[in-house]
Order: sequence, then C-alpha cells, then structure tokens
Amino acid sequence: MVDVGIDLGSRFVKVGLKKGDYLEFKLFDTVTFYRDFVKREGENIKINLDFLDDKPGRVVATGYGRNILSFANAEIISEIKAHFKGAKVQTGCDNFTLIDLGGQDSKVIKVVDGFIEDFIMNDKCAASTGRFLENAANILKMDLSDIANSVENPVKLNSTCAIFSESEIIGKIAEGVDFKEIAAGVCESVAKRITPLVKRLKSDRYFISGGVGSIYSIRYFLEKEIGQPIEPLENCQFNGCIGCLNY
Repeated sequence: MVDVGIDLGSRFVKVGLKKGDYLEFKLFDTVTFYRDFVKREGENIKINLDFLDDKPGRVVATGYGRNILSFANAEIISEIKAHFKGAKVQTGCDNFTLIDLGGQDSKVIKVVDGFIEDFIMNDKCAASTGRFLENAANILKMDLSDIANSVENPVKLNSTCAIFSESEIIGKIAEGVDFKEIAAGVCESVAKRITPLVKRLKSDRYFISGGVGSIYSIRYFLEKEIGQPIEPLENCQFNGCIGCLNY
C-alpha cells in the first residue's frame, strides 16, 4: 500500500506517493484532475485513485480545493498545517519563516521551536501570485522561464492591483520599454507586494515554497527587499503534499 498526500492548488494538483523510503510526485492540471479523478457516489464526493499502481493507504489532502469540496475518502487538513509540516520535514529546522507563493494566494508562516507561532494569508489579491505572472507572460508573449531570470533594470510598476498592473504593462510596451526590463519590473512588483507580510513575521532564516517560489527573479528581488537570503525548498512546488504525507 502507498500513502497519498494531495495538494489541491488553483492551477495544479500536486500528488505525493510514499511507500517506505520510496517517494514519488505527480503533477496534474487542476481542471483536468477534477474532471478525470473526482467522482460523486451518492451523497459523497470521492477522489478516484485508480491512476495509482499500488493500493492507496492513508490519504491526506489540503490546498485551495479543500475550500470547495470535502472528500469522503481523504482526511482534510489546513494549508497552513500542511505547508508548515512540509517545510519542517524538508529542512529539519525548528525556527524559520516560510514564504509560500502559489497560483492564487500567498502565505507567510513563522515557526518557533518547532511550532507555528503566527501566519498571514493573502487570498484576496492576485497581484502577488502565479496567476498574475502567467497573465503578464501572456501579455509580454514570453515564456515563464524567460521571466524567471529577468532581474536587470526593472521598470517601475506602480499599480497595486493585478488588473491595473496589466494595463500598466501594456502602457510600458507602448512606450517602447524593453520586454526583459518589463519582465524584471513584474517580478520586482510581486516581491514588493509580499514584502510587508514577510517583514511582519521576521526570522533569522527564511525558506520559500510554491510554484512562484521556485522562480529565481522573485527570490532575487525579495532578498533585496528584506536584506536576507531566502532558501528555496528542495521540492518547492510539492511542499504541501509532503506535509500531508507526514501529518
């Protein structure tokens, strides 16, 4: 039997499979996952785990999707607990601040002596999330991988709203500003928006997780803002499902 940890994100569903020392990850588009692997049985909604090669053991789920569905065949835990546990397992540290930047929300969690001391969530504004970066990449006709390494001469973007920021990006294109400099400005603006949350939960050591957390230029500008190094977790995008597997 294999234990299953599932992080139901707004853009991707991350699945961790653990059997003894064996650990494997799978990544699904969120809409595809709900379409292909979520089914209703009478009054219950269940996750169809037929895609597994082994019989499922304990199934623990978290993430953006848990606010929408309650699965009859999975134990549901909060995102904060899952990401805290995942970071603790991956780093072996008891004192740190975790910055999790996802597709549609961002979280900052402070851990002291191995326990959650405080946390802040931003799920109201898309301007510091992966969705904003994807939209910016579409406007700029650039791959996210190109945006991820853009740090030189960032153009200043003043709008604090994702929608207005997109209009501002188009304005910069019209002014003839270099696309790489606009991309760097996009990443700098994301870092500036998350900085106040990070500064409220200061620590001697910072880790970052989530799909956006794996982007170099975001870390570069965020480190400049807080004046300290930020370490990406080894399995940055899969931290939530690692927490589920170890909860």
